[in-house]
Amino acid sequence: MNKLGITAMILGAVMILGALALVGYNAREEERASSAIDELLPKVEQMIADGPDTQTKPASNKEMFTVTVDGNTYIGVLTLPSIGIELPVMSSWSYPLLRIAPCRYSGSLSGEALVIAGHNYARHFGKLVNMKVGDDIYFTDVNGLVYEFVMVESEPLQKTQIEEMTSDDWDLTLFTCDYKARLRIAVRCKMIGGPMD
Repeated sequence: MNKLGITAMILGAVMILGALALVGYNAREEERASSAIDELLPKVEQMIADGPDTQTKPASNKEMFTVTVDGNTYIGVLTLPSIGIELPVMSSWSYPLLRIAPCRYSGSLSGEALVIAGHNYARHFGKLVNMKVGDDIYFTDVNGLVYEFVMVESEPLQKTQIEEMTSDDWDLTLFTCDYKARLRIAVRCKMIGGPMD
């Protein structure tokens, strides 16, 4: 075998090992995120059930009431029955926070389009692509009020289409990356009921 053949084999083996390491890393991150949701969801739900003494009032109508759990603030719980997902939603977003739970990207429930971002982990927003027009979505805020939405459409957007993502044409937008991280999948929703106790 010549040097070029040996070099190609070594490079191929290194690439395979790198790919396996990446798959292992992603599997560990997925498991860590799932465990975090299992631990956080009951805590956030308990804070909501405990009532007003646990909440922080918003400074403006662009913000929302929050509760603090394990040092992070949450605005409520998102329920997507058609895909079997129930998640706490953090009050603000950053890449490190997205690894814990979906985050409020912008907006609020009081007159401004609420946009929630989540990773495409299976326990987060990875199943958004399976949602269908007409599916119900529920958001329970930290005051225990339930808002009902219906999915109107799913839309692929480029990473750079920020204005389109935060459009006020929709009462609620849920978004995540596709599995190749090239596009954002935006699930657009209209409010059909709320707030209800």
